[in-house]
Amino acid sequence: MPFLYETEMRYENDGDIANAFDDYFSSVFKPSTDFDGNDECNCNRIGDLVKIESVTDDDVILAIRELKSFPTVCVDNIPSLIIKGCAEFLIYPLLVLFHLSLRTKVFPAVWKQTRIIPVFKKGDAQNCENYRPIAILNSFSKIFESIIHKKLYNQVKNLISTSQHGFILKRSTTTNLFFLTNKIISSFESGSQLDVTYTDFSKAFDSIDFGIHLKKLHGIGFHVNLIDWLLSYLCNRTLYVYFNNAVSHEFTSTSGVTQGSSLGPLLFILFINDLTCVFKYSECLLFADDLKLFSSIRSDLDSVLLQRDLDCLFNWCTDNRLHLNIEKCSVLSYTRRAQPLNHVYKINNLVLTRSNTVTDLGIIFDTKLDFSQHIDTMVSKTYRRLGILKLRTREISIELTLKVLYCAHVRSNLEYCSIIWDPKYRNKIEIFERIQKNFLRYLLYRMFLLHSYVIFLICPVYSPDEMFLAFFSFTKLLLVKLIVII
Repeated sequence: MPFLYETEMRYENDGDIANAFDDYFSSVFKPSTDFDGNDECNCNRIGDLVKIESVTDDDVILAIRELKSFPTVCVDNIPSLIIKGCAEFLIYPLLVLFHLSLRTKVFPAVWKQTRIIPVFKKGDAQNCENYRPIAILNSFSKIFESIIHKKLYNQVKNLISTSQHGFILKRSTTTNLFFLTNKIISSFESGSQLDVTYTDFSKAFDSIDFGIHLKKLHGIGFHVNLIDWLLSYLCNRTLYVYFNNAVSHEFTSTSGVTQGSSLGPLLFILFINDLTCVFKYSECLLFADDLKLFSSIRSDLDSVLLQRDLDCLFNWCTDNRLHLNIEKCSVLSYTRRAQPLNHVYKINNLVLTRSNTVTDLGIIFDTKLDFSQHIDTMVSKTYRRLGILKLRTREISIELTLKVLYCAHVRSNLEYCSIIWDPKYRNKIEIFERIQKNFLRYLLYRMFLLHSYVIFLICPVYSPDEMFLAFFSFTKLLLVKLIVII
């Protein structure tokens, strides 16, 4: 399939397409500033320095056990299944390599090689811009990063803002949306309105400046040896695009944190952590780089104060070299007033669009907090998934397998953040019950076909009366079995 690139050039050859993806994915990186440990930092250093002194056998064993058992090979062409199967022979060599890396403050260059797989998002499938890069890392690098992540997280978890809900233990999209919903309901009860500004960072994970990042980590209290190791870990990572067995030219990342790793999200959260401190008049919620800024609006003065915090947000982005995609930023006013206060909010003198609905972390919110549009959209999506499930499982005869596939691909969609949009009216509840009954009828139908086929094979042996009794007993067994499965 030909792909259309920004320059309006079309590519037919797989190698040319891989290089076109290479050019696009490499364009998101930015030049980083150099880190100087002598620079002053506004961050407050903690008493005990954040450092990693050693790695133990138990750390390596646990990290290998937690390695996902994929049959596919990574960049090093060694399947994780092989690593887990040979764990007892790899513990000591890996322990030596990990200690050597920490002592010399150098992350092995061969472990910094990354394979990029383009995955289509939406829109025109022939445009490179509509693809998301999926990073495939070295298996041994994943083990090392998992160990470092756990040791760092235990030392910095108390420093992470409570407004951050991404990649934090016991926090999730549900806790993020639950906190916002609680604020909206409180504003309804008080008779005021809640103005929420939804912001969008452009390629935030790939745009982190190495110098600014390490300066912040130094201000938090990271030991200089650990900072040097992180500098080696982040810089000079080589990447290449793999498309239809074709490999692109290699390119080097000059900014950003490592995607596809367990350590990258933690480093990003530490980078963006001080953002919550710049807001003086408003509250905020974060899920990684997804930021919501909101305030209760009772008069025009409250709107002016929220605008001041938006100005502070833009200044912070300028200082930290992050770019806001203002065209995708929006404002939503949650209120039940007949005449709400529609203040014009701006970022960098560009007016934010005001809408009646917004999709926030996969849930469609509206000004009345009704969730009717979300329920309708989700039901439509669920029926499509159920249809695909029926189409693709015609050759599967194991009932438990059908149940697992249903729970993974259909029911999971119904249960996502259900505590937020849980319907209160019977007509909405019956819609979801129909989906469940639809699958149960399908499952009973498949079980009936399988078992009735066996009965009809031996039916010449039975008389009509005996056949009727056998069929009746068979139906009872089917119902009992269905109840056990569900």
